[in-house]
Amino acid sequence: MNQYKRLLSNTFIFAVGTFSSKILVILMLRFYTGILTQDEMGVADLIVKTTSILYPVVSLSIGQAVIRYGLERRQSKPEVFTIGLLTLLCGFLISLPFHPALSLIHYKTSFGTSGSLLDYQWLIYLYVLTSCTQNVCSQFIRALGFVRLYAVDGIFRTLMTILLNILYLKVFEWNIFGYVFSIICADALSTICLFLIAGLWKYIKPLQINFHLWRGMLAYSLPLVPDAIFVYIVGFFGQTFLASMQSTAVSGIYSVAYRVPTLTALVASIFVDAWQLSMVNDNSRPEQIRFFSNVGNTYSSIVFIIASGGIMCAKLAMMILAVPSYFIGWMFIPLLAVGAGFNCLSSFQKSVYLLEKRTVPSFLSTAFSAVVNILLNVLLIPRYGGMGAATASMVSYIGLFLYRAIDSRRFMPIHWNVRRLGGTVLLLAVQTALMLTEPPLWIVWQLLLFGFVFLLNCKELLLGVKKLLHRA
Repeated sequence: MNQYKRLLSNTFIFAVGTFSSKILVILMLRFYTGILTQDEMGVADLIVKTTSILYPVVSLSIGQAVIRYGLERRQSKPEVFTIGLLTLLCGFLISLPFHPALSLIHYKTSFGTSGSLLDYQWLIYLYVLTSCTQNVCSQFIRALGFVRLYAVDGIFRTLMTILLNILYLKVFEWNIFGYVFSIICADALSTICLFLIAGLWKYIKPLQINFHLWRGMLAYSLPLVPDAIFVYIVGFFGQTFLASMQSTAVSGIYSVAYRVPTLTALVASIFVDAWQLSMVNDNSRPEQIRFFSNVGNTYSSIVFIIASGGIMCAKLAMMILAVPSYFIGWMFIPLLAVGAGFNCLSSFQKSVYLLEKRTVPSFLSTAFSAVVNILLNVLLIPRYGGMGAATASMVSYIGLFLYRAIDSRRFMPIHWNVRRLGGTVLLLAVQTALMLTEPPLWIVWQLLLFGFVFLLNCKELLLGVKKLLHRA
């Protein structure tokens, strides 16, 4: 199977699994916002985001090394999986004494009370352990080629999360604890099922450790630890600032609005899952450049069409997905949608670093974006609140893409259609401005601008699909 056919096949499989699971999560927003108050939603989401930052630190981002080295035919699969689990276990044990650091993350509710995440320390640690273990196992089954199992597992884990959410929130009324504990239980059940179905116990060989391979995997994964931390800073530092400088109610509204543009990120996650399995091949350098350029331009067309649709439907999305008290969050969506589009493109550019095993430049690019994000949040949030956080997120993602587009050319010069990208960005800027100012007949203007974005990118999309199908 050539790389184009493999990419199309895996993208379809991951689309079925990922799209089904993510859509279910988005549709559950109205349930969450109806059960949890704005303050509770803010605290619960703060716990989830903090765990996302702790995850790469505890696991040393070894999951990324598991799939990258597991895809290489010359590597022993049991050695790769065993190293992944041992690294995770060592990282978790080392992290246990540092739990007092959670007191540094504090929040302020709309009632004037305050608290810190130290109150939820054991819940957070349990969440980290189950999440890290599930990730290593799911990445390994992808490396083994069990892409259908990986897709089905995504649906299973989401369904279990939803069912347990209904049980814990509606029946037991556990609120914040129930919201987080349902995710923990779903990750644990997923890990157990993967072990049983894929027979992962057969790949655990603790007495046959390849220390040379271990050093190589750590050299690959360690630069991805600060890289992953900075990724989460760019994505969620604004929410943390809002919780401490404004209130958890504002943070909760922002967190709900942030999830609406995830439809763009959803496309990215589907594609990146399939792309990681296809980018490692035996092509010559000119063939690789052509492959990356063809796929990248087609991918960018899809991303920006969806981002434009997200801007146009900002109000409708908040009306459908959240209760009325959260509706004001629609104002954050246009800026977040543009930022999500550039985040998708920067993720594609990152694949160049991962293919070449150049994880240090990947870290440096994300560090640059994180510094921009922090500075803008500090400057804008005190004056503009949630709009300041959304602006900081958008600008930092644009900066991240531009940095990687320029820097990665020394490893692989991807040939972007610059004229189309520039025209699309200009249309998105006008669309965002008109959405936020709401001039007369604003919905007509939105439809027209969305049509222009669609037409501008449709030709590139159809041409790219034609190339992919022809080469497949």
